[in-house]
Amino acid sequence: MGILHLIFVLLNFPTLGRLYSRINTQFPGDVDQLWERQSVERKIDVLFGFAVFAKRAMLMNLAVMQPEELPVYLLGDDQIAKLVGALNDRQSASVYRFFCQVTGYN
Repeated sequence: MGILHLIFVLLNFPTLGRLYSRINTQFPGDVDQLWERQSVERKIDVLFGFAVFAKRAMLMNLAVMQPEELPVYLLGDDQIAKLVGALNDRQSASVYRFFCQVTGYN
């Protein structure tokens, strides 16, 4: 799934960038905390898909595959909730979900 993370991150790069920026602005350090909560297997899989965008790939996975894992206070921010919704509304989200289910990365 590693290289697929890169593809989906690049397809959603602007939205993920805004999401990453908004979380870091409103809740400094929370992206790092979300990263630390990921299992070793998830981190390894994301890192094999080009570590430059590892945290954006993690945000893509959390927003599309596991929105229930996002802290409630993050989704309480209107702009963050809107960006998460935008990621889920894109056609690439359904393709991403399919690949995650096929590869067992969900």
